[in-house]
Amino acid sequence: MHKSISGEFFYLSAVFLTASVICISAVLLIVSGESYKADKYDFLNMMVKEAVSETASIYEAQDGADTEALQHAYSDLSGISGADLILVDKNGAALVCSEAPPCSHKENNFRQDILDRITEQGFNELGSLDNYYKDDYFISAYRIELSGETFYIFGQMPSKSFTSYIVRLVIVLLTVTVVILAFVFLIMYLATKRMLTPVREMTLAAKRFGNGDFKKKIYVAEDNEFGFLANSLNKMAGSLERTEETRKTFISNVSHELKTPMTTIGGFIDGILDGTIPPDKHEHYLKIVSSEVNRLSRLVRSMLNISKYEAGELTINKENFDIIPLIVSTLLNFENRIEEKNIRIHGLDRNTFIINADDDLIGQVIYNLVENAVKFVNENGCIEFSFSETESASLITIRNSGDGLSRDEISKVFERFYKTDESRGIDPTGVGLGLSIVSSLVKLHDGNITVRSEQGKYTEFELSLRRSDNG
Repeated sequence: MHKSISGEFFYLSAVFLTASVICISAVLLIVSGESYKADKYDFLNMMVKEAVSETASIYEAQDGADTEALQHAYSDLSGISGADLILVDKNGAALVCSEAPPCSHKENNFRQDILDRITEQGFNELGSLDNYYKDDYFISAYRIELSGETFYIFGQMPSKSFTSYIVRLVIVLLTVTVVILAFVFLIMYLATKRMLTPVREMTLAAKRFGNGDFKKKIYVAEDNEFGFLANSLNKMAGSLERTEETRKTFISNVSHELKTPMTTIGGFIDGILDGTIPPDKHEHYLKIVSSEVNRLSRLVRSMLNISKYEAGELTINKENFDIIPLIVSTLLNFENRIEEKNIRIHGLDRNTFIINADDDLIGQVIYNLVENAVKFVNENGCIEFSFSETESASLITIRNSGDGLSRDEISKVFERFYKTDESRGIDPTGVGLGLSIVSSLVKLHDGNITVRSEQGKYTEFELSLRRSDNG
């Protein structure tokens, strides 16, 4: 069964919030109850102390216990406070009570174990005095000594007011809790729904992207993690879309690149075998077949090298060798095109230039760079080679005159399958792998390849290779 993140989040938040509110309400209930009891005890203690004072005054004035005067004083205090006051002798018998007759205390003596708990500092209890009373009371009691005799004064108030207070407080807290929870749950639901809307949109978008539909992007207005994630997904979708378009273009171009020479090779071979091509033309067409075979070989080797490089399987065997003969032999492969465009070659008049590299891999780099220079050099233009060294690197520069590259083209020229607008017109069957391979092979040598260009004047590639430790 599908589980909703929003549902789980809302459920967990609701449980946590409900538990928190209940705990807070319970604490408020306990604190309020204790505060209420403390107030009752304070008030009751004050009344009992007042009764103690009145009792002592009357006892001294009358030189003994004046029951009628004490009854009148206790009744007045009871009328003010609402508390019942009882004067008890040392045997637990009630001598005076503020209750209207008949007084139940005079019929039922206080037990001795109760009297023993009362000190001059006072005694407080909420209860029934060990079942002395049928109901619970707030009780306060003090022990006093008058003319060598021990007396006890009790003050008591029914606890029904406390129970009623707690019930009212519980009702209020429950009402407030329900209202707060209902309001907060509504806000949480709306906020959760709003907060997770981008997640649902990104989930649907991810499904679309997985199905190859990159047209509709994700719109998230929030400037937060969701917005950042949405932008990242949009960038990923854009990248996947470009990759998909590149893949389709690559398959189309490679198919064409393979089909054209294979058709040419097959046609010429069949023509030679069936006699359509006369014997005196065999050498001419076999040279064309050889050229096409070489082109197929370069394409396949380039694709294999890219696969090996990405898989980390391409290894290099560095050694010191002279790169001048390598460049010269590479130029000979383009002799016809150089003569057709009347290209001048400069910078190869030096005897040697030793580099430390893998001669086969650097041969591919030089081939691709020379092929690129021959392809884009202008009619009657020139290709110039220059060589220099620093303390740590050997530098080889290949510059061709011509239209040059724009800033945008310079930034993309080493991307795989990228072809400049000019390249599309000059070489419609190329797949745009040459300079990408150059970049990969140079990186494999821990070297660097940079391009500089000025539109309408030149394009220049500089190859930098680390020098060997032994020079």
